[in-house]
Amino acid sequence: MTLPNWEEDEATRLAARDLAAAAVVKSLSAGRDVVMAQYFGRLGYIVLLDDVARESGATFVEVVLAMDAAAAIDRFRSRRRAMAERAERHPERDIADADVEGFIVDAVARLLRLPTARPKSRLIAVDLDTSEDEVYRRLLMVLGE
Repeated sequence: MTLPNWEEDEATRLAARDLAAAAVVKSLSAGRDVVMAQYFGRLGYIVLLDDVARESGATFVEVVLAMDAAAAIDRFRSRRRAMAERAERHPERDIADADVEGFIVDAVARLLRLPTARPKSRLIAVDLDTSEDEVYRRLLMVLGE
């Protein structure tokens, strides 16, 4: 299902957020684990997910992949280029190429501030050379698996 105009309309984005929260509740009540990617450190959304988990009797684990802005910008642009070559739509296609650097610098700064507001956040250091398999291994370690 796709919500119309979600890229331009803040009200539609909020409706999408609420739909995602409802899907989380349904999955948790069925006994499933839920993993939600959230790239920009939006504290309100994190609090919403934490509340949903608590109300469902689930454990909320917050993990921040900590990467410097230059590496994040490089990965963002590389992923965008690779997706374009495969004729796939980048999930952040609404960000103009000229705005990528500022957007990522802001997002990284917000993510790195999260542990101050959310002291139970768990950090995983990631650099440009860290493979996906290594990030996954570090995630499992943080989760105690």
